[in-house]
Amino acid sequence: MVTDKPAGGGGDQDLEQMRDRVAEAAARLYERKGRSASVDEIAQAAGISVPVTYQFVKKPADIMLLIMERLQAKFSLGVMTSVVEGAPALDRLLEAITQFYRVVETDAAKVTLVYRDSLTLGKAGRTRIMQLERDVVEVFKAILDDGVASGEFRVMDTDLAAYDIVVAGHSWALKRWHFKKRDMNFETFLIRQQALFAAMVRV
Repeated sequence: MVTDKPAGGGGDQDLEQMRDRVAEAAARLYERKGRSASVDEIAQAAGISVPVTYQFVKKPADIMLLIMERLQAKFSLGVMTSVVEGAPALDRLLEAITQFYRVVETDAAKVTLVYRDSLTLGKAGRTRIMQLERDVVEVFKAILDDGVASGEFRVMDTDLAAYDIVVAGHSWALKRWHFKKRDMNFETFLIRQQALFAAMVRV
């Protein structure tokens, strides 16, 4: 069934659901066909009319940005609903790692796609994707900074440590073959990464 709503029609929830459907369809097609997938094909795969789809994406750069934005939004929502303000910094750090790594695990194909194709974007697109990644890093940096300020953590460079956490999470999508060769499933990967970073930051 094809969904067709005017640009001003429907509520914010409907708009977000359609945006998610477009991002999911685009990621599946890009993974299979590369950037040759057209907006018409994305619309068909998403079950949304072409005019509505064009409200979200018009060119390959728009598609990549939409995919990245949805990944970042999922992580932010998970952190906002799960990380308790005022809790010990280590508890917040481990929960944030859990939320981010689960997004990576669920959307591994999208993470790989962003790594593979982001360099093909124009300068504006690359800048936007770098900023979205930076937004994720800032979540971890803020928690690490709080831990240092409270005396709970000892971290020489919280920005670098935050990037290490993000890149380690991405490795599940990018190097999953390696972990599978070690008979390591995602839950084991998550627990061991949490233990590794906890040991690195605690006083």
